[in-house]
Amino acid sequence: MNVAENSLMTHLMKEQVDAILSRHKVPEWVFHYTDPSGNPEVRAVIARFLEQYLCGCPIEPDAIGFSAGASAIIEVSAFLLGDKGDVVVIPAPSYPMYTNDMGVKSGLVRYDLQTHYHLAEHGADGPVKKDMLENVWDELNAQEKNFKLLVITSPDNPTGVVYSEQRLRELAGWCIQHKVHMVVNEIYGLSRINTEGGKVQKEDREEVRHASFAKIMAEYRSDYLHLWYALSKDFASSGMRFGIVHSLNKDFLEGFANVNVPHMVSNLTQWIMGELFRNTAFIESYLEENRKRLTGSYEVVVAALNRIGVPYIPASGSLFVWADFSQYLKETSGQEEEKLWLNIYRNTGVLLTPGSGFRHQKKGLFRIVHTAVPTAHLKVAMDRMTAYLSAL
Repeated sequence: MNVAENSLMTHLMKEQVDAILSRHKVPEWVFHYTDPSGNPEVRAVIARFLEQYLCGCPIEPDAIGFSAGASAIIEVSAFLLGDKGDVVVIPAPSYPMYTNDMGVKSGLVRYDLQTHYHLAEHGADGPVKKDMLENVWDELNAQEKNFKLLVITSPDNPTGVVYSEQRLRELAGWCIQHKVHMVVNEIYGLSRINTEGGKVQKEDREEVRHASFAKIMAEYRSDYLHLWYALSKDFASSGMRFGIVHSLNKDFLEGFANVNVPHMVSNLTQWIMGELFRNTAFIESYLEENRKRLTGSYEVVVAALNRIGVPYIPASGSLFVWADFSQYLKETSGQEEEKLWLNIYRNTGVLLTPGSGFRHQKKGLFRIVHTAVPTAHLKVAMDRMTAYLSAL
């Protein structure tokens, strides 16, 4: 339960891809070179999908580009937006692989903004505030370092929290004023939990609705605002390697077409996904079923955590529950956190994601991927884990 995949929906995607391959002949253009930013016809299809289901505003096909997965999109964007040694600010806890995706080739330096310590201090509408950015700006300037990028993930990995539209506007305004590139990663943008009924409604939460950053981009029309997306999470297609960037910065888009050549999505994959996303009836039924299954698996995890009194952040989206197991640490240290993580695995067979990679200061927090296994298996896993922890 530590790999961020949506196995609950894989079979539905496979059935659709199988049907496309059985009904249609592969077109000739698939066997030739195409636009480095993506085949124009497929970009038009994906642009319509984004504006209808994710973004809620017009998206021009020429304002998006494809790379071979989210990691490639992040890497190419980092190469274009920053120089070696520039600083990218990311709120902690956050996706561990941002470090390599932006650092290995592009040489950007990750700064983990500690927005809170205890879960209760996190905030329901996103933990990053303008005054925090001001403090980081002053700190980095004093060290003669260049604050070049701010990366926000909404819904977040690992907390599942979404940023409110008002908060995103505040951060965007600050970034434009300071000439900092702000990128919002919406890779979990359509993996939303139903918080309006059932067990989830009873959680002590302040409801914040997901608002796509694209709407703010369309209004501000700034060269400093960008959006990342991919099909790996919402559409259970991590192996298809299909990442998307949206920007209104013409220089960035021109540079993307040049730099992206080694990172292009295969033409066959582009064609298959183009055919799949033309089928709006399938997309709508898929998203409805995805939300239903996400909500069910989320409820299994949080019900188990509530039984043993383990705090967690109520999620509005993503594939995760971010939970605080620090009560089971004998001392507050990274070594003790790793020991607990390994003991849970060795005694229950349940493998969580350790908190250390997410760069949060507090020890004892783990990420639970509630979509990694079928729901029946998930129930067994949570029963095993809670039984073990209750006996400690």
